[in-house]
Amino acid sequence: MQKLTQLLFILLLTIFCACQSPPKGEIADIIYHNGNVITMEGAAVKATSVAIKDGKILAVDENSLIATHQGDATKVIDLSGKTMLPGFIDAHSHLAMMMPLLAQANISSPPVSTVNNIGDIVQKLKTYQEKNSVAKGEWIVGWGYDPDLLEEKRHPNKLDLDEAFPNNPIFLMHASGHMAVVNSVTLAKLGIDENTEDPAGGVIVRFPNSNEPTGLVQETALYPIRKALPTPTPEEAMVLLESVQNLYASHGITTAQEGFADYKTYQLLAKAAEAGKLKLDIEVLAGFLDAKDYFTNHLAQFGKSKNRLRLAGLKIVSDGSPQGKTAFFSKPYLTDVPGCAHDCKGFPNLTKAQLGGLMKQCYEAGVQVYTHANGDGAIDLFLETHQWVIDSMETVPKDLRSVIIHSQFVRPDQLALYKKHAMVPAYFTNHAFFWGDTHLANLGEERASFLSPMKTTMDMGIVCTNHTDFAVTPIDQLFLLWTAVNRVTRSGKILGAAERISPYEGLKAITINSAYQHKQEHLKGSIKVGKLADLVILAENPLTIAADKLKDMTVLETIKEGAVIYERESVTN
Repeated sequence: MQKLTQLLFILLLTIFCACQSPPKGEIADIIYHNGNVITMEGAAVKATSVAIKDGKILAVDENSLIATHQGDATKVIDLSGKTMLPGFIDAHSHLAMMMPLLAQANISSPPVSTVNNIGDIVQKLKTYQEKNSVAKGEWIVGWGYDPDLLEEKRHPNKLDLDEAFPNNPIFLMHASGHMAVVNSVTLAKLGIDENTEDPAGGVIVRFPNSNEPTGLVQETALYPIRKALPTPTPEEAMVLLESVQNLYASHGITTAQEGFADYKTYQLLAKAAEAGKLKLDIEVLAGFLDAKDYFTNHLAQFGKSKNRLRLAGLKIVSDGSPQGKTAFFSKPYLTDVPGCAHDCKGFPNLTKAQLGGLMKQCYEAGVQVYTHANGDGAIDLFLETHQWVIDSMETVPKDLRSVIIHSQFVRPDQLALYKKHAMVPAYFTNHAFFWGDTHLANLGEERASFLSPMKTTMDMGIVCTNHTDFAVTPIDQLFLLWTAVNRVTRSGKILGAAERISPYEGLKAITINSAYQHKQEHLKGSIKVGKLADLVILAENPLTIAADKLKDMTVLETIKEGAVIYERESVTN
């Protein structure tokens, strides 16, 4: 009896001690505490502490995790009330395309750069030429011009460039990336003249009542010129890759996308990954123009991550730019369209047979399809082709998860088909600010106001994402959040008030929903035990700050798998 009493006493003492001192759990490498942690696991889920071990989330709690997960070597970081979120996931941009542009002339209008007229463009190019000692015969490249924001309200043409640059080929990339202006030297270099026919899916714009090219080339007419542009050496490319990754990281991005990689670009990124040069996860979309090379040599790599590089899917471009008036609509534009005289609805870049051939090849091989489609005409073409392809297949994979990039002017009836086929629209709400006023003029109130209809889409239960399409607009994810919540144009109008979403919904579009788009939701996109410790720390709380101040928030740190890859200089530990 005495022995039993002793055993009971020891048991009670053990229970009492356990209640007083929580048992030690697995020891963390890092513990963040005393913060405002937005886990993205549901709006009601709150936390103040996050523990990390081996680059993954070990624990998340509304109370301190120090007592249970701190060891002698654990680094403890006091967030001091700052906000922690999962690292931002870039749903669509052009990381690798931006690499060479970093070294070229930025000819964008405010707020991106300082160009207000065609004379400013010429001066920017002259300054670049002098600063870089560009020799006779060498290319001069500018990027980001927007005719709607120029005082002349038109595209530059070769006549604007020829006098200033009689000996150098000039290439000016439109802000959309879907067209460009070149000078006479470039036209001669490429053999483009009044006898050159428009390629299928493209336009060589001519002067009125003439076959003489103006220098403006659209869509597929742009491809041979882009291929002729100089490319960085492998050594220069690695330096530029480091710079562009740092830029992405400074905006809280831990997963980036290269949204249209030619085969050479993919080989470069693969080489960088093999050498351990990637500090971000990079989702690569294989450009459809090089589909043969990808399917012949890298079919097995689609969907697999290696050294932070993942060949995510095949990118197909089915139409162009709405502000550039090459996006394909079911109804005409309301303003004059360069290169078109009547019934100007834009045009598709591919036929149904071409689009269907690519889609079927992907569906049968289990490769995710990413299709650029801005206008509702292009979306109709995609949806009709999708149905045509799956009807022709004996077995259709269960989780195609096809992504329609931009989906800018999708109609409600098309959204119903997105839901039926479990498709993901990747929206682009920055257009509301940068080109909202332009869309109102070109398309009218009804069409323009339904641009990137995120509220309707989310209310229908469709997973959607949001993106910057960098370098079309700046890579700034907080500005992107601001445009999704506010939908304010440059002139101060609210474009489609009914499609404004809450800050939490806006954050979903650049975190967990973007992870879903890439079929990576099991690894990232929320702060959850077992997921990668990809995190961003903000000075402010996006859920409580005034909606009009969202774009002014500050990224303090970006963390990739537990390691800080960006830290604002003013931050001190």
